[in-house]
Amino acid sequence: MSLTFSALIVGLMTILTAGFGALFSLLHRADFAIALSFVSSISLVILGRILVGHYTNFTVVFLGFSALYGLSGPIAAQYGEGLPPVFPTPYLTEEFLFCYSLAILGMVFGLWFVASLRSAKRSDMRTRGYNTTALLSTSYLFSLAASLMEIVNFWRVGGFQTLFAGKAVYQSAVADLTGTLPSIQVMLLSAALLGLSFSISHTDLSNGKMKIRHYLPRVFVWVVLGLPLILSLLLLGRRGPLLSLIVVLFVGLFYARPIRTLRLKWIAVGLIVYMALGFLYGARSYVGPALASGDWSRLLERIGTAEFWITSLNPARNEFGAPFGNFNTYILYGGSGLRWGETYLIGFAEPIPRFIWPIKPKTVTYEFRDTFFPDWAERGRIAGTAYSSILEAYVNFGQVGVFVVYTVVGFFLGLLEVRRTGSGSLGYATFYLTLLPVSISFHRSSFGLPLFWPLVLSVSAVMTYTFITAIVCGWRRHSTCVESNGH
Repeated sequence: MSLTFSALIVGLMTILTAGFGALFSLLHRADFAIALSFVSSISLVILGRILVGHYTNFTVVFLGFSALYGLSGPIAAQYGEGLPPVFPTPYLTEEFLFCYSLAILGMVFGLWFVASLRSAKRSDMRTRGYNTTALLSTSYLFSLAASLMEIVNFWRVGGFQTLFAGKAVYQSAVADLTGTLPSIQVMLLSAALLGLSFSISHTDLSNGKMKIRHYLPRVFVWVVLGLPLILSLLLLGRRGPLLSLIVVLFVGLFYARPIRTLRLKWIAVGLIVYMALGFLYGARSYVGPALASGDWSRLLERIGTAEFWITSLNPARNEFGAPFGNFNTYILYGGSGLRWGETYLIGFAEPIPRFIWPIKPKTVTYEFRDTFFPDWAERGRIAGTAYSSILEAYVNFGQVGVFVVYTVVGFFLGLLEVRRTGSGSLGYATFYLTLLPVSISFHRSSFGLPLFWPLVLSVSAVMTYTFITAIVCGWRRHSTCVESNGH
């Protein structure tokens, strides 16, 4: 990552468009503010691509989802049918866009600062001697472990009866368990290792030379081993974990040989994934009753309506509109005074189980839900409208705080990519890939401790890989069993 002339030019364009977007927001000219916010969002993604050097990285994914979550709600409020009825009106579009523009400005300066520092020397994982057979075997082992964990969770909450009750009931029941097994996190690690095993092989994926028939059997085995968990996610319509698995696997596939040119086929793949996940969102409330009763007529009738597809595929009608909806709710109903970082401190306690700390304070996400949407709490422990990273920065430090917090975010994005460039270790690769879900969820949630699970998973991956490598190499006695100089 280096501050090139093109990065300076694109960054300046981003600053100008975001700055004027903020100005027009203050002048209550929503049309101009939305247009300039759209341009600055695209420009910021391009800046991330220029600074990192390719598309398949954490920063580009993060900035892309930042745009989706930041713009879907205001566009729907201004030009569409608005947000879901749960969110109040009138829509304070200009107030949100002003803070969103400040967030964009902050990320530009944070990324610029890291890029201005001395770049790390590039290290390629393919030169480190990793054994792809051992990586693949480790991926299979974690896929199987994730399924076994999900089966245990499944039976502990009541089995099919709870599953058919729907997403909110099932997830709340799992969340209420003492010692819930981390099936999804382990499956994410398995996806990361599967992608890495393909990426560092001798096939050049980035130039389209991947032999599909060579990899499909391995993907099939991985899916079969993880089938109980995958089926659970599909039946419940849990798009978040499914999208995370897809993103982790995709970026892992191109970790050693990243995509530098955005071709039409990758845009088509993205649209297909979006439509498939949109279908799951629209159908998930009908799948459980259909499985329980055996009557699929209501689901089929629902799918056949135009309203189903409009609602399912309109981003503002699902979680992409939540950050604006929550921000709007807080401003309209007059939230309390500034928290001065309190919610961020509480977020550090999130990984601590309640059986260890029974009086652990609630995160701001559930505090917000219980205050402004108390009816949602009755639907289940995890039910709610999520939150917003922009709103959390605003709640703690006001409008200036949004700029400051997102400057820090941009700084850490840059550090993450610099470390990736300079590290060829398996430990950092698995840490980087299993952190990717945060690039999606960050924009609609409160601050947790995002590094906890990636650190735990990366240590687990290195230890398990080292053990399996010893077994594979001892069995094969082959020259390809070369251990790297470090993990």
